[in-house]
Amino acid sequence: MSLLFAVLAAGQLALAVALARYVRTAPGRLTLIPALTCAALVWDNGVIALGAAIGEGPLLEALNTPRFVLHALLTPLLVVWALTAAECAGVRAASRPPLRIAAGVLTLLLIVAGTAHDIVGLSLSPEEWHGVLRYANDAPSPVGPLPAIVTGLVVLGAGIAVWRRTGFGPLAVTAAVMVVVSGAAAGIPVLGNAGEVVLATGFLLTVRRFLPGRTAPEAQAAA
Repeated sequence: MSLLFAVLAAGQLALAVALARYVRTAPGRLTLIPALTCAALVWDNGVIALGAAIGEGPLLEALNTPRFVLHALLTPLLVVWALTAAECAGVRAASRPPLRIAAGVLTLLLIVAGTAHDIVGLSLSPEEWHGVLRYANDAPSPVGPLPAIVTGLVVLGAGIAVWRRTGFGPLAVTAAVMVVVSGAAAGIPVLGNAGEVVLATGFLLTVRRFLPGRTAPEAQAAA
């Protein structure tokens, strides 16, 4: 299983590098947020992959802490990204001020909830699963995985809107996969991490398809 997490880390690294190329040419929410998210998931999968080799102790605990901090701060930003992607795809509702305000408020609430549990209330304890050693947050949470689920549903909703508007389905399909596997991730952690790679692939394909300033032939070639 450690090898599988290493493969997932390599996959996220490839996606992060590919997205970083678009950040260089077209910096903005559409490119920067998924690039940062993928970079954070490289660390997440890499630390889990190395956990058994490092062994239980202060070093592994310290390496695990950024996993939760980055998750709490970056994952909710995908709500803003989903709205941006829909707007770039020509979904008219995505540009309306009330929806933008609602997305901003929701993002802030999700960041506050994640910060309260995974940063302020972080309580790490070692956890072993099929030879994989990592530290998990054993602090009680009043919302559980709700912030991640809400974020996933928002991205799915945006993906469906983009699909209906343009016929481009990868974002909706990959988001649906993530939502489905997230329910089983508590019992089978690797499913959640694998689902994140699938979703990140959807991010990359969406950025390639709807990057502002691309010509029609370029957009069709990336579809």
